[in-house]
Amino acid sequence: MEKLTQQEEDAMQVIWNISKGFVKDILDELPEPKPPYTTLASTIKNLEKKGFVKSEKLGNSYRYSPLIKHEEYKKKFMKGFVSGYFK
Repeated sequence: MEKLTQQEEDAMQVIWNISKGFVKDILDELPEPKPPYTTLASTIKNLEKKGFVKSEKLGNSYRYSPLIKHEEYKKKFMKGFVSGYFK
C-alpha cells in the first residue's frame, strides 16, 4: 500500500465518510476551496489505480466506494510516521 498525496487523502476521507458516491457527491463534501470537477475525477481514478477505491458503472457515471478501511490506512501510515520520526 502506498502513501497517498494530500489531494488523494482528502478525497479518501470523504469516500470513507459517505461509504459510496459519485464524483459530484465527493466534490460536494470537500471543504473550500474545492478542486475543479475534472481534477477530482482524475484524483479518484488514481485512487482506483492504486487499489484504494472500486468503481461501479451506473448509467453514464461511476459510483466509487472504498476498498481499504480507514483504520487500516491510518495504522499502516502512523506506524511509518512514528518510526520515521524517531530515526
